[in-house]
Amino acid sequence: MKISLYIPCFNASLYIKRCLEGVFNQSINIDEVLIIDDGSTDNTVQIASKFDVKIISHESNKGLAAARNTAIKNSAGDYIASLDSDCVPEKNWIEKLIHEFRDNKIAGIGGMLVEGYQDKPADLWRAVNMPQHWGNELTYNPEFLFGSNNIFRKESLLKVGMYDEALGNNGEDHHISQKLKSMNYALIYTPAARAVHLRQDTVSSILRTHWNWYRMFHEPVNIENLKFRTRYNLRTSRDRIKEDIRNRQYKLLSIDLILPADQFIRDIRYFVRKR
Repeated sequence: MKISLYIPCFNASLYIKRCLEGVFNQSINIDEVLIIDDGSTDNTVQIASKFDVKIISHESNKGLAAARNTAIKNSAGDYIASLDSDCVPEKNWIEKLIHEFRDNKIAGIGGMLVEGYQDKPADLWRAVNMPQHWGNELTYNPEFLFGSNNIFRKESLLKVGMYDEALGNNGEDHHISQKLKSMNYALIYTPAARAVHLRQDTVSSILRTHWNWYRMFHEPVNIENLKFRTRYNLRTSRDRIKEDIRNRQYKLLSIDLILPADQFIRDIRYFVRKR
């Protein structure tokens, strides 16, 4: 059994050193580590080159789905793990992921992403409203495996045609999970495999990320979808306000309140661009 691990990177100089230190401190051996540099303009490559990694660079930014496909095509492992560049895996992360491959119908295992920063309102809002995990219980066939930390059988990814590069930077993890399920593969989520998320947000950046996450949900390319998304965001805002008041998370209310207007403006801009 050979394990490859890849880290897709775009201007990741703030985090990549800590990420790689965690990767090279795993409790079991990783046979190869690939850095997929997606057109970075900072010193990501220079930092990564100080480690025992294979670096593959795109000449321009092609998006996360394309970076994942580059990794799959250039990996030598039977199993291919993925870790975001702003994440630090716990020491037994890979060991806990591999442990769940109990039969050949299991195509992939996903771990828990723990938010490392939750003091500022934007970071806490992300932790509460945009978690990248499925809770504290081992779960068979969750809705999908988050792309931030997972491992797949390479053979399974190849059989479903790899990632859809048209999706760019968001939704590719959900899409590949659905393709695997449609071919009767199983997925497992294990909270025992943990990685810490180093990202820190501002109000502006978290609202932008929220919109990007849900861009393909009733994509705002026509009036009906615009109406649906507006109603949906209003309901979401209302529900989050109620929940935050109930939990005494008062510092999150300002983001809850501006969410519908912010997302509507982004939807309109996208709608106009697509016409």
